[in-house]
Amino acid sequence: MLPPFFAVLSTAQQDMLVELPNILFMLVIILSHFFKQGRSGFAALLMLVAYNVIQQRLQIPLAVGSTLFEYYFLVLLLPANLVLLLFLPERPLFSFKALSYHVIFIAQGVAFYWFIQPEQLPSVINLLTAIEPWIFVFGDVSVLPNILLGLLICAVLIAAILMLFREVSSDQAYLSALLACTLTVVEFEQQWISVSMFTISAIALLLSILQRSHEQAFIDELTRIPGRRALNIELTQLSGKYCIAMLDIDRFKKFNDTYGHDIGDSVLKMVASQMATVKGKGKVFRYGGEEFTILFKGKSALDCVSHLNEIRVLIADYPFQIRQPVERREPQKKGANNTNSCREEFIDKTVKVTISIGVAQGRSSTTSPDEVIIAADKLLYKAKESGRNQVCA
Repeated sequence: MLPPFFAVLSTAQQDMLVELPNILFMLVIILSHFFKQGRSGFAALLMLVAYNVIQQRLQIPLAVGSTLFEYYFLVLLLPANLVLLLFLPERPLFSFKALSYHVIFIAQGVAFYWFIQPEQLPSVINLLTAIEPWIFVFGDVSVLPNILLGLLICAVLIAAILMLFREVSSDQAYLSALLACTLTVVEFEQQWISVSMFTISAIALLLSILQRSHEQAFIDELTRIPGRRALNIELTQLSGKYCIAMLDIDRFKKFNDTYGHDIGDSVLKMVASQMATVKGKGKVFRYGGEEFTILFKGKSALDCVSHLNEIRVLIADYPFQIRQPVERREPQKKGANNTNSCREEFIDKTVKVTISIGVAQGRSSTTSPDEVIIAADKLLYKAKESGRNQVCA
């Protein structure tokens, strides 16, 4: 849809659109440095170089000189490097730790530059002539050989699979970049295809950086629900009647000491996931440690008790399993020495996790959120003193 739209614009507007991907990719690179998202910066850098190669060197028929080889070289390296970035650890773009990444990309650039030199042109043409019988071209569908088209499809599938099974928002941007790359090289003869596809890719990378920055600022990394900062912003925007519930996991310190912090983290994740199902349009936040907050707008404490009891029962009835190590002593054989031998086994143990809840209501015109939180906190401790696993309103 985009290329025909670009074609009807004025010459000045078209010139601006040609430069738009460059501006957007540079913006992504700058933001990736400040927000410590080096992989997105490297992806933008790769797309920026590829876009300029297309604009500066591939705007002539592919049969001229080494253009076809440059085209194949681009099709091979760009998706391969984007897939490589999916598996590399996050590194700041301009840092010593990312030096190896720069070396890899610079080496590829040097190889590309060496191959396109005029003195290498006869060798390049002989190479293409030699491999031509071994590759097939899809005629009207694409000028790509089967093998390169297959590699492109594999790259897109790898990115799609990783996006489905990993909780990394930047994977969506890499997938969009690979799709943009694929559509560009498959429909390469179509006018404005590179401008439109690379613009979309740059926007996707830019949105990915902004989304991840938002997550880092407002989403709790462990439980994947909004954190204290997000709650504070919500509290400044309250109007009318509202209700705040403070929730705490019962005997969590003892649980942590008994089973370890890894199991404790699993408990926090489970509790957060169950709380996220709360009804009554309640918003769940991690307040800190094992304490959570649910904010209900436009409701009284009495309205919220039934919703909170549902969550309390849901968590109490959840069959939380722990794999616990148990030492078993081996029976001694007759005549053997008296040294005790034992082996470690694991048994699955189901434990019960409960929460206590205190809930208080307020009104923006008469009470501050801090006062309501203090009141809800006092009711929370009242629930704990009254036997735990209950709601006090």
